[in-house]
Amino acid sequence: MQIKSHIVRVIVIAIATSASAAYAQAPTLAGIPSPFTWQNKPAEWSANSNSLTLTAAKKTDWFVYPGGGYTANSSPRLLFKATTDFVFSSKVEIKAHATYDAGCLVLYASTSTWSKLCLEAQADHRLDVISVVTRGSSDDATSFPANGTSIYLKIAKADGTIFFYASEDGKAWTIIRKLSLPSGNPLLTGFSAQSPDGNGTSALFRDFHYLAQKVDLWNLQ
Repeated sequence: MQIKSHIVRVIVIAIATSASAAYAQAPTLAGIPSPFTWQNKPAEWSANSNSLTLTAAKKTDWFVYPGGGYTANSSPRLLFKATTDFVFSSKVEIKAHATYDAGCLVLYASTSTWSKLCLEAQADHRLDVISVVTRGSSDDATSFPANGTSIYLKIAKADGTIFFYASEDGKAWTIIRKLSLPSGNPLLTGFSAQSPDGNGTSALFRDFHYLAQKVDLWNLQ
């Protein structure tokens, strides 16, 4: 029995070590600066140079309800350091099973100052483009429904101003939101998935692009 117990302990330790090692690793994505930083552990992740899949565990969220009483910071996020001015875009596809399941592009300045642009499931099962800007508490806005299960999302920053965009084809863009995120440090940006009311969901990111320069924010190309 002692030998069996020892073997079981060794197996458990090996599995835990393997899981921790997998979490500690980070992908290399074509055109995206490295190194990456994880914020919160994903249930699973996989990647090649041209795609990234993040799986969020059940009851994972990132939101500070403006009326008080609810604060969540559990969604898995894979982030990299952005330049002062930049453009970052990706096609986002979500396998939604519950309301608020989402795949997002995010910006992070601090634990109390951040934002996200998402393709998110609604109560009527449609997928909407939504944005959240958090400066202490979260300001949540819904824009428009997507045609299907995927959409292109884009973040651009120039001279301290940030624009969010969305596009059905990755060519014709609609401005979703204009904002700023005060920060004394460079912003982190990257990918996230969430499942606040569900048992988990997966988001697929592909066709991602990063441009480390200032652009005309009003030019929707």
